Amino acid sequence: MKKQAIVLLLIPILAGCQSKGVEIPAAKHESIIQKVPVVKVLKRSLFRIDELPGEIQAYQDVAIYPKVPGFIEWIGVDRGSIVKKGQIMCRLTAPELKAQQDEYLSKSRSMQNALFEAQSRLSAAKAALLEAKAQLAGDNDTYKRTKEASLTPGVIAPNDVIVLEEKVQADKERVKAWEENVQSAMNAVKVTTESLAASKEASENYKDIADYLIIKAPFDGYVTERNMHVGSFVGPLGKGAYPPIIRVQELGLLRIITPVPEANVAGVVPGAPVEFTVSTHPGAKFVGPVARLGNSLEQKTRTMPVELNYLNPQWKILPGMFCRVLWPTRREKPSLFVPPQSVETKSTLSTFVCKIENGLTNWIPVERGEMMNGLTEIFGDLKEGDLVAKDCTDALKPNTKVETILSEPSELEPRKVYETHGTIYHTPDAERLELQKTKTSPIVEQQ
Repeated sequence: MKKQAIVLLLIPILAGCQSKGVEIPAAKHESIIQKVPVVKVLKRSLFRIDELPGEIQAYQDVAIYPKVPGFIEWIGVDRGSIVKKGQIMCRLTAPELKAQQDEYLSKSRSMQNALFEAQSRLSAAKAALLEAKAQLAGDNDTYKRTKEASLTPGVIAPNDVIVLEEKVQADKERVKAWEENVQSAMNAVKVTTESLAASKEASENYKDIADYLIIKAPFDGYVTERNMHVGSFVGPLGKGAYPPIIRVQELGLLRIITPVPEANVAGVVPGAPVEFTVSTHPGAKFVGPVARLGNSLEQKTRTMPVELNYLNPQWKILPGMFCRVLWPTRREKPSLFVPPQSVETKSTLSTFVCKIENGLTNWIPVERGEMMNGLTEIFGDLKEGDLVAKDCTDALKPNTKVETILSEPSELEPRKVYETHGTIYHTPDAERLELQKTKTSPIVEQQ
């Protein structure tokens, strides 16, 4: 009964509402627009410090071998000796070289005597030739006058003309013979002269070879190895060679060699200073300029060897040490950066960022580069100032209408940047002069 009474009471109320034109609100069917935090794409010049392994080598490192075999007669240096360029370090003895040199000297003297004899024979032959020509001229003149006189009957006997004619013919044969003798003597002088020159040259060569028995320091350096002693037999480098007599290294200038990855090769700046550390001096950093580039990548590691110069007057650092190079990674041109979470990498489709333009989402494929100051380097169809989702996921589908909430990307404080300008050093002397302007290579204390 109560329910029926309630229904009866509601009927007139509803009828009254309809008569006054009051509308009942309809159900809401429109979807709610999603709010998405976004950040701006930043353009930055990539600069980051990477730690690369390095190897320290002497600027010059030479194993000393003799040019000719011999026995060590005297050696004046040992491991740890400091040597100057041109300093005599070792003397050898080779008796057979002395004997051969004496043999060539004796042969030279013999050839000199032979040359004197050949020249004397040539002079005698030339004199005899002149005498024969004079005799021929006189006899020929007598023959002509006698023959003219014989034309007058009874003045000259016919037999006298025949005798003079035969004498002139004999004189001609004698001149011809002496001309051949002169030519032969000239050839003998020429051959003897050439033999004498060859003998003298061989003798001089043996003098040069004798100079090889004295071994001098090729540059200012430090003897780091000694393998031979007085009386040891030594020989040149080659098949079956003996160990080197000594090894000399230049310690005042060092090569710091580090393999730079392929991705960072384009940012190498010749002349730019680079820091490195060694375990023997904890808490200290050493600085050297980029001096030489390999300009070729090793196939196995895809790295390019790069050398730094380090002036080492106090020999604090030694060849063979291992070091850590604090390599400055940089790009030639500025590139784009976004927070790491703005790049979707877990999707099976591609790596992308969600760009928002005119309130609609769009997936932009990108490639990731290096990290710098908490941001990720990206390469794609984007420009500086574009808005991308701060937290990108594949759940945020393309062409979705969204409302953006601008956020600032959290960028870490950048590390101090070195000056990047510089020039290539071409010669060792230029490198030393350039480095010696500051007397010593800089050492930066660990902050």
